[in-house]
Amino acid sequence: MKNSVRIMALALLMSVVCWFAIGLVDADTQINIVNQCSQTISACQTDQSGQITSYALGSGANQLIDVGTSWPGGLIWGYPGGSADPTDCNTAKPQADLAEFTIGANNKDSYDLSNVNAYNLPLQIAPTSPVTSSGTTCGSPSCTINNVNSFCQSPNTLTGAPGDGCYNVDGPPSTSPTNGTEQFDNACPEAISYSTDTTGKVYGCQTGTNYEVVFCPSS
Repeated sequence: MKNSVRIMALALLMSVVCWFAIGLVDADTQINIVNQCSQTISACQTDQSGQITSYALGSGANQLIDVGTSWPGGLIWGYPGGSADPTDCNTAKPQADLAEFTIGANNKDSYDLSNVNAYNLPLQIAPTSPVTSSGTTCGSPSCTINNVNSFCQSPNTLTGAPGDGCYNVDGPPSTSPTNGTEQFDNACPEAISYSTDTTGKVYGCQTGTNYEVVFCPSS
């Protein structure tokens, strides 16, 4: 009788352990979008579906998003002002630096900062609960350019509203650095500055890690 009770108790314990392990593997990824800028911004997100969600974030505000266990082609970007209009988000996207994510590919996450199209707001990605690294370590890439108007020199050009950034004119088509892309690389060496500029700039964590995307991280 005692042996039967012990076997049942052991089986119950193993079931609890298995369910706990499954919960760890299948835990949703949460990304906390934080505005540390002195001004209100609109934060935008999309993925491979193309659907855009936007949030007006006052200075010091944040928005927690749950992207599940799989988020391919995830993008977060922002622009000045609180319109939080998906149409403005779409217009600002090629005028902005991007936080790029692929969540849950073979139980791994990858992420990077991209200035390939443009730069407009200081940005950082930081893992807040790293489990284990995959490939390049769970790093916290950051990019801050304090004065976009003075930074943006030929061949690069200012974007105008709503992004109010600087176009990286050579970034999208280039497979090697140019004078234009080097302006971005020198200012932000942790961010991708042209289409194949990925060596050491794509970071990885095990799926189940949570992240912060911080606008104006040095503020």
